[in-house]
Amino acid sequence: MFTDEARLKLLMEALSIYSPTGEEHGLTEFLRELLVMNGFDARVDNVGNVIAVRGGGEPVLWLHAHMDTIPGFIEVKREGNKIIGRGASDDKGPLMAMAIAFMESELPRGTLVLTAVVHEEGDSLGTANLIRGNHVPKPHGVIVGEPTGVNKVVNKYRGGTKVEVTIKTRGGHASNPDLSSNSILIAMEVYNRLREYLRAGVNYEDFLVTPTIMNCGEAENMIPSNCRLVLDVRIPPGKSCNDVRDAIIKLGNEFGGYGNINIKWCTEPVEVPVDNPAMRAVSRAIIKVLGEKPVLARKWGTSDMNDLAQLTRNLVAYGPGDGFSSHSLEEYILVEDYLRAIEVYKQAIVEFMNIYK
Repeated sequence: MFTDEARLKLLMEALSIYSPTGEEHGLTEFLRELLVMNGFDARVDNVGNVIAVRGGGEPVLWLHAHMDTIPGFIEVKREGNKIIGRGASDDKGPLMAMAIAFMESELPRGTLVLTAVVHEEGDSLGTANLIRGNHVPKPHGVIVGEPTGVNKVVNKYRGGTKVEVTIKTRGGHASNPDLSSNSILIAMEVYNRLREYLRAGVNYEDFLVTPTIMNCGEAENMIPSNCRLVLDVRIPPGKSCNDVRDAIIKLGNEFGGYGNINIKWCTEPVEVPVDNPAMRAVSRAIIKVLGEKPVLARKWGTSDMNDLAQLTRNLVAYGPGDGFSSHSLEEYILVEDYLRAIEVYKQAIVEFMNIYK
């Protein structure tokens, strides 16, 4: 249906639409109009997800990707074999490859659903709305579009949460050696104690606790009387959000007199069987399209796959893009990988419909 140049043009148009979390409406309309103009039934649900459905009956396969990016626009350009722009890797490359595959693929039987969601980089509002609603056919399998690498399949993501630490003290003159009134030092002690309680480390099997935001102090010659610290906590498979909550209770008992320590939200880690139908479908597609044996990989972050496990364990994350460039100031996708991923998605749809019983 689309030439390679048209496919690349659509990706660059999507990248040109700035869509950080909460501001996806421009990309929502672009994607809905693209689908409608090419003869497909597409609508926008009450939170801003784009949903398109083809076929009917069982099995039901979702192609699931997100429209939002982290903040920070990057000039969209093509340099040699790279397309550069915010979201090129995470997640507009996989998203547009899925959208094109949805429109171009053969559908031997069953129902194919494209779910392009909002807020994945935030509170996963879009996916949560799909999970709790009944306005979309429930899936028997889901391919989650994420930058795994064009020859890799992922069955495992770590969980995550954000811990907000707010410390208030009486402050004072900086010449006063009363270190117990220094909100910065107290906030950093909370960080160190949380690492201790969780036995945090740097391996995949460890909790990871990373300070990401710190706003403290009033003046250069004043002991800071307030400090806000945000800690990004990653949870390995085999552990849970309850482990973090237990640690927060301990911290509250120790530091409660200084302020508040709260979990914003928490996503559990996920690990699905490597032989589930969605995994097998994408693996077979990689073999047939790329002529390569698929590589089984795991991801250090989280994705909508963590939440989608509430609907089905027939899950796989797959998509073009290099996770190391995601969220960076040099985010890009390789032209060849983007185009090849479209063909893998198309073949995976056929494989899933034939595999699932």
